[in-house]
Amino acid sequence: MPTPFLSRPAATKSWTGGANPKPPSSGGEWRCTQCDKLLGVCRDGQMHLRFARSHEYFVGFPVVAICRGCSTLNKTAAPAP
Repeated sequence: MPTPFLSRPAATKSWTGGANPKPPSSGGEWRCTQCDKLLGVCRDGQMHLRFARSHEYFVGFPVVAICRGCSTLNKTAAPAP
């Protein structure tokens, strides 16, 4: 006989509209527009991209990358001021 499924009670507190959930990005960071994952850091007019297993790249602008977290296509045309 299957065990009855007891659903969880609805949340009484909403997390939207509270404190800012995303910390402000420091200068030169390039983050995903959807999930805010760090994609790269601008250094000396080039974008520094780092991936797993010590894969690192310094690329020129414009830069296009797909976020490994949410698969969103991200573009940046120039270094952040």
